[in-house]
Amino acid sequence: MKQLALPLLISAALIAQCGPSFSKDRTITGTIRGFECGDNCYLTIVDRKKVEQVGLCAAPECESWNEQTAMPSRYKGKRVIVAVGQGQQVDDSGNLMGEMMSFTKIRFLD
Repeated sequence: MKQLALPLLISAALIAQCGPSFSKDRTITGTIRGFECGDNCYLTIVDRKKVEQVGLCAAPECESWNEQTAMPSRYKGKRVIVAVGQGQQVDDSGNLMGEMMSFTKIRFLD
């Protein structure tokens, strides 16, 4: 039993050094198809099964895109892994309109 402890500790240490953890989050791997803003800003990703997944763009990477209501064109077509959560849609007056899928973290693969 003691022989297993060291490899497990080393593995845990390596995982901790790999940056933001996606291990506890539900994720989608795919390609960025688009980004658009209205009352809220949405990121569209085409997943591995070629299905469009649209979510509120709530990741830190989205902050400047949301402020400018535009994503730099260099990100279109980029492969990503996104962490998925629930977000709240609001109208222009700040009234809650409902909940929908939200992308809370983005890891660029290309």
